[in-house]
Amino acid sequence: MEYNRAFLDTNVLVNILAESYQGQYLFELLKNNNFQIVTFRKCIYEVYSILKGTTKSGLANKNNPLKHILPPEINDIAQKLFKKVPDIDKKGNTYYWYNLCEEWQGWNFFENSEKHIEEYVKDTEKKEAIKLFEIQKQFVKWKQSLLSAFCKIDAIIKSKNIYICEYFQIYTSEWYRDKGFFYEQELSKNSLLPNEDFEIIMAALFLKSKVFITNETKDSGIIWRGGLSFGLNSPSISFCCPERLEDAIRENFACRFYNKKRT
Repeated sequence: MEYNRAFLDTNVLVNILAESYQGQYLFELLKNNNFQIVTFRKCIYEVYSILKGTTKSGLANKNNPLKHILPPEINDIAQKLFKKVPDIDKKGNTYYWYNLCEEWQGWNFFENSEKHIEEYVKDTEKKEAIKLFEIQKQFVKWKQSLLSAFCKIDAIIKSKNIYICEYFQIYTSEWYRDKGFFYEQELSKNSLLPNEDFEIIMAALFLKSKVFITNETKDSGIIWRGGLSFGLNSPSISFCCPERLEDAIRENFACRFYNKKRT
């Protein structure tokens, strides 16, 4: 059976992974119409960033679609850390600790720290040292939960048979040598697409996707700029918001873009 390919941007992928109402509807609509659902490795990395709370988008707030994957108390730790709540991380140790904290478990760090605080820290500084020690323990819980959540995300993607395009597949391919580099130059010089979206768009082109599905932002984002910025010599791909996907399928993606306003 021959499939059309539907490329999922990060802001749509999270809803499918979270099994929200919109996500479930979209997934079933694509499957029922014989679409192969695809995405790019960068989108997976962005999903991880949403869980960590380090993404620039609003998806990383307390109400992000994936919040149920982390226990509520763990998600709360992350929110406080990255909002730089003074009681949590006034010295900005978060970024240093993130990579280091797993080592704390390998050599009885916490057991030794309690003894060291009692033996070597001045009485006037013990309260602050104990407080920092408790934060470090919270931090380890957060990191462990994140690693578990990443595995859950990978398992959900596999169970839903969502294909992930890898960087090396694009940039070591004959397609990139013969066509892709030209498309990349076109995107950079002759389109108004933001630079951070180039790699994702390139992945959609490499996969010969019929449609690029992304949620519409306040300025219409990729839907508007993508649909109108592509030159006449660029591959045919339709940019579509989830709300208009059914219309787009019915019309066999006759338009370059489908936004909420139906313009």
